[in-house]
Amino acid sequence: MFIHSESYARFCKLLTLAEEVFAAGNFLAAVRLAQMAARYAFPGNVGLFGSPRLERLLLDIGKEIPVASVCGVQHHDENMRKVLHILSYGRPVGGDSRFVWRWIQEDRNNQHFVAITSQDEIEGDHEFPEILRRSTENSGGFLWMPNASTSNPLEQARELRVLCQEMDIVVLHLFPYDIVPLLALAVGCDSIKTIFVNHSDHTFWIGASVAHFVVHLRRQSPLFLRNRRGLNSEKFSILPIPLHFSPSSVTRVQAKRELGYESDIVLLLTIAAPFKYSSPGQIGFLDLVVPVISENPQTVLLAVGPDPEGSWLSASILTEGRIVPLGTQYDNDLLYAAADVYLDSVPFSSITSVLEAGALGVPLIGYFPNPELELLGAGAPGLDNAMELANDMKSYQALLTRLIRDEEFRRRSGERVQSQILSLHTGDNWLNALHDLYVRVESINVRGCLMEDNDSFESSRLNLALVQLYRRSWNIGQLIRNFIGILPYRDRFSITWHLYLMGFDLTISNLLPPPFYAATLGIARRMKSLIRQIRQSR
Repeated sequence: MFIHSESYARFCKLLTLAEEVFAAGNFLAAVRLAQMAARYAFPGNVGLFGSPRLERLLLDIGKEIPVASVCGVQHHDENMRKVLHILSYGRPVGGDSRFVWRWIQEDRNNQHFVAITSQDEIEGDHEFPEILRRSTENSGGFLWMPNASTSNPLEQARELRVLCQEMDIVVLHLFPYDIVPLLALAVGCDSIKTIFVNHSDHTFWIGASVAHFVVHLRRQSPLFLRNRRGLNSEKFSILPIPLHFSPSSVTRVQAKRELGYESDIVLLLTIAAPFKYSSPGQIGFLDLVVPVISENPQTVLLAVGPDPEGSWLSASILTEGRIVPLGTQYDNDLLYAAADVYLDSVPFSSITSVLEAGALGVPLIGYFPNPELELLGAGAPGLDNAMELANDMKSYQALLTRLIRDEEFRRRSGERVQSQILSLHTGDNWLNALHDLYVRVESINVRGCLMEDNDSFESSRLNLALVQLYRRSWNIGQLIRNFIGILPYRDRFSITWHLYLMGFDLTISNLLPPPFYAATLGIARRMKSLIRQIRQSR
């Protein structure tokens, strides 16, 4: 499967229609089409990693949202900044929410607020992380969500703009296709310093046009940033991911016994979302580790994320139960304490989990076979020259075998990576890096980090890998239903039919009059709920 120019042509057609609808004064329809285009482009489906054209349209739409009368109110204490962190979702899993609450916990000299734009759209059965709320309130701030529904991003953006205008610094920790903060910051907030955190550095994303500064979490190719994202290479810095380090309260031997393993068992650990282990058509994680575990009967692998089904169940059977897929679980402290070796997910790294293991002195091993896919691999300050890396199957299996059998090698490797990570991701060094970031962004007066005016299409191996990894990405018919189906009937009918004439799928439900449309949606919701219940009962 390749990224063809047809996908990019479709994206351009969506933007052209959105621009025409905007010019006609239908701002809600225009913004829904823009949302649809952003979602269609993610993760790299259309051969883009950024779209200056889409960002210009969103800025134009945002400027049509009325500006509140109060702008740029500063905090009464000049020594304490008011910092607003904007997220798309608050989640107990994944590195983005954890990044925010740890930032807040470490930065005790400033007051922090959290705004979440799309919590009611979060996929899966995730509880809101109360630690995020507590951390915010302990700093003197509060948690905010818009009153307006996600079906009305214009009103959401108006509400968010009012909040932004009361802040000193706004930090964007967004899902790549979240357009609401761009609309909010399009006008009336130029004096509010804005930082965009590039936590999805391997995918398409938008937001650089409203930022004074871009923060990367690891080294980036200047050529990639300029040519594929259109970014100004002078308006960025690297901020290590903050870690809350505290030595384990139990020894490794004690932790193993609590988990039911003897002290002589070499316990391997891996933690990541299940899709990060998906590698159709190429060498995968289980291809690398199953032969090694089979040859080393004193070894057990615990895998948090994957469920005991499919290839993982087969691998467990093949190794007589010594590969243990545990599914999703949130409290993994005991597993980290018990681990002898941490195995990064393949082909897509889970960087926060890698850092958390390495901070405890657990040696790390990763697989990096293709330089063109560097952004899918492990990378962060502290990992360079400390993590054990292999670039082919033979060397990976040799490294893993040595880590299993050579206790002294494990100890030295773990100590080296722990020293590097703790020196950069915790304590005063991390706080100094954050302080330098604040000072630097406060010295910048011109908003906007984009250098290019035009989109830059390219079909690359990274785009192909992203399409394979994110196979659950919505198809165009689903996008039309989700984004256009919410519009008033006349607009819904007109735009759906217009898209069909432009070569898009015909979404018949969008053509139905309101009573029939509502009935169709009700049936679809009940079927989706039934399917979810059946899956959960298995």
